Amino acid sequence: MVNNILSFDVEEWNSSFYLDKDASVKESRVGLSINKILEILSSKDIKATFFVVGKLAEQNEDIVKMIDAAGHEVASHGYAHLPVTTLSPEEFRRDLKQSIAVLEKITNKKVLGYRAPGYTITRNNLWAIDIIRECGLRYDSSIYPVSLRVFTSGGAAGFQQGEFMISKDLKEFPLITADVLGVKLPVATTSYFRIFPYLVTKWAIKRLNQQGMRTCLNFHSWEFDPEHPKVKLPFPQNVKHYFNLSKTEPRFKQLISDFDFISCREAIE
Repeated sequence: MVNNILSFDVEEWNSSFYLDKDASVKESRVGLSINKILEILSSKDIKATFFVVGKLAEQNEDIVKMIDAAGHEVASHGYAHLPVTTLSPEEFRRDLKQSIAVLEKITNKKVLGYRAPGYTITRNNLWAIDIIRECGLRYDSSIYPVSLRVFTSGGAAGFQQGEFMISKDLKEFPLITADVLGVKLPVATTSYFRIFPYLVTKWAIKRLNQQGMRTCLNFHSWEFDPEHPKVKLPFPQNVKHYFNLSKTEPRFKQLISDFDFISCREAIE
């Protein structure tokens, strides 16, 4: 079987761009999610990559150490969880370097990779790729090569589905998409894993694996905590955040039984 890549964005449940400004909801629950995820992965002896927000890591060093001690990879999800589309090159460089410094101090291991919050490296800010390489990282996993994305403006149409060298000495692990009549659709990751029936996820991964491509799947840590606080959101953000949260865990257990997974670090080594 093909070894697909499994990853998680480690962030608070209210860190999404459409929730962050709500100062009335600040209950931290990230530890509950991470403990659950680590237990599930341990049951199948699977190693994954955890893209951790730097600011969260500073406030929860024990969680980062727990992920590292379990043998998983700790990578950067930026320091302040800001969309790259809102940053200048210098602001992005500073944010990335700060996150790397925080994570390396906690784990005493070199950070190898990065994922942009909201997959916000697009065709309009590919200068970020050069900065990632300049910072000494070996891979990026920010490119979402979708032709159409429902919930946010992230995504970079036109890139290939399988992993590739996006720059000299920098590998790209793009997020999984499904090519339907030449249109690349988001599937099998984060909210789309919950919204579409599991058979769609299974079909999309199997189809790409049969073409000789490994897929890169991603989940938010808070998706494994269906009991986190409910706040009123407009459509379609309410669907993106809350729909089928209770199905994440059982579907995920089925997923790791149906397919083989490794971390980004294992994929480049």
